[in-house]
Amino acid sequence: MANPIRGQVHIVGSGAIGSLIAAGAQRNQISYSLTPRRPEQLTQRLTSYSGQSRWLSGNLTSKQKLGPDDLLIFPLKAYQLEEAVKQWMERLDESTPVLLLQNGMGGLETIRKLLPEHAVYIATTSHGVLKTQPHEVKHTGFGRTIFGEAPDNPAVDDEQLERVFETVSRCLQPVTWQKNIIEALWLKLAVNAVINPLTALHDIQNGGLKDERFAGHIDDISQEMVAVMQSEGYRYSVQDLVGQVRQVINATSQNYSSMHQDVKHKRPTEIDAINGYIVQTAQKKGIDVPINAFLYKKIKSLEAAYS
Repeated sequence: MANPIRGQVHIVGSGAIGSLIAAGAQRNQISYSLTPRRPEQLTQRLTSYSGQSRWLSGNLTSKQKLGPDDLLIFPLKAYQLEEAVKQWMERLDESTPVLLLQNGMGGLETIRKLLPEHAVYIATTSHGVLKTQPHEVKHTGFGRTIFGEAPDNPAVDDEQLERVFETVSRCLQPVTWQKNIIEALWLKLAVNAVINPLTALHDIQNGGLKDERFAGHIDDISQEMVAVMQSEGYRYSVQDLVGQVRQVINATSQNYSSMHQDVKHKRPTEIDAINGYIVQTAQKKGIDVPINAFLYKKIKSLEAAYS
């Protein structure tokens, strides 16, 4: 069995997924720190999927420089990423590995623009996690994590790759290695493009999409997604994608999507990196995606109406 990283896991932010990673690191005796935007936002307790409470040690990141044995993790909303990378880039050694956890697309381009020489790893997870109070997080749904390395990575140190993978495996288990991680991101994007805006607009849990009135919406959005994905070289059928969407709906039926929670609490959403990214890509390829465009405009109008 490989060993985790020798240094410290630095988790940027103190959001739901970041807090779940911190709890996993603490459970496996991996040194970690959390970096909320403000110290008073630090997560202090996580309630596990089985109902057990775990108090987090609450390590705040100091200002020391990160080295090749450390790991910097960005489990952030798409719109938070660029500013966060800029805040950290001066503290990174060129050989410090970086892990990006993302919902939508565009995050790798943001990191590459600022950190062109770093080894970047990418993960996407279907664990359900909810921040129930400013200092409390609840693990609401057990999922799985897919991990891979960015396709444009410089020459990667095999030992570093194994250590980063082992670290993620212990913190967000179970973890599967995927050679083409970008394809996995596209598949998650396709699922999120259905579930996120529909649950946000109709104020329902994910399981609410099992209602027959949403069947046509799911099919139509999936049809647009397949056209865009095929233009990118990913050969999925509408039936494949609808099956994936329904599988996620069933597995997370009691969960609220992140976009639902953002709209409910009047926070910026990730619509630009989800349906907005699909619309933008479709325009470049000359593909018509009217339903994705409609959903994008509806969520943007909700954001604009926040008081």
